[in-house]
Amino acid sequence: MLLCNTERTAFNHLFYYYFIVKNMKKLVYTVMGVVGLYIGVPANGFAQQPQKNVTAYADTAMQKAHLMDEVEVTSTRKLVSNNVVSSQLNSQIIERSMGQSLGAMLERVSGVSSIQTGSTVSKPVIHGMYGNRILLVNNGAKLTGQQWGADHAPEVDKNSSSKIEVVKGAEAVRYGSEALGGIVVMEQDMLPYNQKRVSGKLSSMYGSNGYRYQVVGNTEGSMPFLPSLAWRIQATYANSGDQRSANYLLNNTGTREFDFSTALGYRHKNFRVEGYFSRYDLKLGVLFNAQMGDEDLLAERIKIGRPVDITPYTRHIDYPFQHIIHTNATLKLFYDSEKYGRFYWLAAFQKDDREENRIRRMNLSYIPAVSMHLKSLQNHLRWRKSYGLWESEIGAQLTNTSHSNQRGTGVVPIIPNHTETQLGAYAFQKYERNRLGAEAGIRFDWQDTKAAGYDWTGDYYGGHRTFSNFTYSIGGHYHATDKLTLTSNLGLAWRAPHVFELYSNGNELGSGRFVRGDSTMNSENSYKWVTSAEYRSTFLDVRLDAYLQWVKNYIYDRPMKGQHVTVISGTYPLFQYMQTDAFIRGIDLDLRIRPLAEVEYHFVSAMIWANERHTNNYLPYIPSFRFNHSLTYTPKLSRKFAPWLELKHRFVARQHRFDAATDLIDFAPASYSLFGFEVGTEWKIDAHNALRLFVSADNIFNKEYKEYTNRARYYAHDLGRDIRLTLGWKF
Repeated sequence: MLLCNTERTAFNHLFYYYFIVKNMKKLVYTVMGVVGLYIGVPANGFAQQPQKNVTAYADTAMQKAHLMDEVEVTSTRKLVSNNVVSSQLNSQIIERSMGQSLGAMLERVSGVSSIQTGSTVSKPVIHGMYGNRILLVNNGAKLTGQQWGADHAPEVDKNSSSKIEVVKGAEAVRYGSEALGGIVVMEQDMLPYNQKRVSGKLSSMYGSNGYRYQVVGNTEGSMPFLPSLAWRIQATYANSGDQRSANYLLNNTGTREFDFSTALGYRHKNFRVEGYFSRYDLKLGVLFNAQMGDEDLLAERIKIGRPVDITPYTRHIDYPFQHIIHTNATLKLFYDSEKYGRFYWLAAFQKDDREENRIRRMNLSYIPAVSMHLKSLQNHLRWRKSYGLWESEIGAQLTNTSHSNQRGTGVVPIIPNHTETQLGAYAFQKYERNRLGAEAGIRFDWQDTKAAGYDWTGDYYGGHRTFSNFTYSIGGHYHATDKLTLTSNLGLAWRAPHVFELYSNGNELGSGRFVRGDSTMNSENSYKWVTSAEYRSTFLDVRLDAYLQWVKNYIYDRPMKGQHVTVISGTYPLFQYMQTDAFIRGIDLDLRIRPLAEVEYHFVSAMIWANERHTNNYLPYIPSFRFNHSLTYTPKLSRKFAPWLELKHRFVARQHRFDAATDLIDFAPASYSLFGFEVGTEWKIDAHNALRLFVSADNIFNKEYKEYTNRARYYAHDLGRDIRLTLGWKF
């Protein structure tokens, strides 16, 4: 077959680049191995001399945007301070992640993985921290609703955001409790004030695994009669049937999701007021195999490691299932004054309703076994004033939370009714001059928790706990050259134990576990030092993040090997919440190489060590060593058509750093490799309209595997091959 000159040139470039990448990978792996040997010393020895084992590195506001028509370097407004280590995902990445969970999408960031419960629930993990240690901020408001436990996904639609920033440091001074491991900040673009035309996007996706489909649409504009009044509407609908692993169906894993959000804002000179409303509605089935019978059946299913009985595919969601409705109403006021500074006030009301229906006798499955309702009202007041090279910031936050269990379900709730009041105040001082920036902040928090209820044995439990703590942080960044930026941040963070960790006494529906809390536990306190170095040039982008974290009173749920609890619904393995002092350290690498304008090689890797400080035993559910790398080809064919091709590969090593004596099984899943690709194009019809079509695939060779951080790995394998077709229209 004859090739034209353009095609021949492109082919030669790819052929040439193959050998470059092949040798470059060897170099990268060698460097990573040396670094791993350097940092992987015993925990106690490492903790004694942290200053000798960490190189100061940083983050900048420069963000590489991989657009479909071109690759360009843009200066992106950060959603957080320049003095913290963070990474931002832009709208293009969010759009190309249709059909993936928030946790799976965030794995594009080095040092971020996910903890799963089966195939439908995924939560982000930052530097080994997950759950209530990762704070999610959606459109300025802290997401409330994660008190239910680890087997529930974040109640937020990622498609409603245009930017998502992942903070790897302990940003507790600005955000308060629960920012122990990191923060995920989700923001929308500024409302289109004075925009003369209506614009928007419409995208649809079909995925082969589960025969699922998803439609996402948004539109925005300003009022013709009042251009200072702007609006936005966004909606997402998703539908899925039974998903499958490589070799068998995962019965009752279908989902139904409908999300809606709208925003309205008014701007006049230095004053701006905006209102935001969203409703997140998700129904998802629970894998049949997670629901056990007697103790012998439990042991048999753990030994087999897969479902015993498999029924034909269906889109129907049967019992057991979860149904979550999360409502958020937010009001924000802005006032900018050159003389008096910038004032900001946010008030957000959130309501989280969760029902769990199980298989029950006497045809009573339609009655929710668990019906929990959480209401929260948070207020945030902030003032900023710049003068010369300095900027001062003062803020205060107040959050009131009330949780109640619906009566008449016939099942004792896993957590009692409770109320919670959180009050915090903080102050920051910033300095910015030429290539140097620095900041220091301090904060005081107070929390009051009252809980009361009866457990499944009929005993009263609950109590009144009060927590308070001072936190601080110091950080800075330095542009050593036009290409090299250094950042370092040290912060003290804290987290009060949640009601779920204090008082839980029942079985989790999604994970098939019986969980027991400890009402005597104290607050977690953490020192985290994270440093970063970033080098950017035309040919090479490389970023290295290193961190040390000491956590006092680290809370985790430990599997009690050999211990089970039998209730009416069956027998479940016992997991007990407990505390220990922990030491966590690791290193993240993000590497991009562009030997040609049309070709880019991207390598992302993370290594983490997590131990109890006194015994040196390993902590459970810590991600193992892994790396993702991809090769992307974006030829310049014409101004109207912008095609691209991406080949992807993920390797996850076997987790050898875990305590086999306390796990349900005495071995971790084997290592695995997954391959995928993405190919597509964008067609610019005119100045305002464009069509986008692409096909993406994960686990293309249908590998059967288990992920160590999947809480359902005892009973089933992870997902098999998935091919997705996405069509989008921008107008």
